[in-house]
Amino acid sequence: MKKILTTLLAATLMLLGTQAFAQVSVNAGYLNSTLKTKNTSDNANGAYAGVSFNVPLAGGLAIAPGVYYSMITSKETASIGSIISGSGTFTEHAINVPVYLNYGIDLARDTKVFLFGGPTLQYGLASNVKYDANVAGISGSNTVSNYDSENFNRMNVYLGGGLGFLVGAFQITVGYDYGMMNQYKGDNAINCHRSNLKLGVGFAF
Repeated sequence: MKKILTTLLAATLMLLGTQAFAQVSVNAGYLNSTLKTKNTSDNANGAYAGVSFNVPLAGGLAIAPGVYYSMITSKETASIGSIISGSGTFTEHAINVPVYLNYGIDLARDTKVFLFGGPTLQYGLASNVKYDANVAGISGSNTVSNYDSENFNRMNVYLGGGLGFLVGAFQITVGYDYGMMNQYKGDNAINCHRSNLKLGVGFAF
């Protein structure tokens, strides 16, 4: 895993150190994330924001490394009559480094459609669950970090892609990424993978 991280970061820094890139874009959007096991599926919503650097290669082909911050959250509640109630709020923060290839096709003047795809390396900054409980009017809460347990994996490598439209300096993208790494490393060997659906807007300088 460290070798993959080193390779992706080295490639990104090398590209950013050249004078060949023609376009920098700032992007942000909505993120829908699903964590699936064989028998369960947990959904979370959130947002992402960051920058990417479009480096032309040949023709309409380019490579676009970037750095993004993402946040997702979800909440589940339960109750027993009107006396006992509780909830659990999951929140995760992460840094993402995509290295996409993209291919653009001009539709009209200052209007382009492009396809993109490739790997994204993710490093989890924080992953917490806050538990709130109320019993007969007495309430309490507790926050647990998933990363305090060695069974939870901070790292992930996604493979994915999507479609985008560039009109003048503004762009709209729709993408999907599938996590290749098992997010749970416990003794029960649960096969647990995360996937992300993204809808974003951006401005290219």
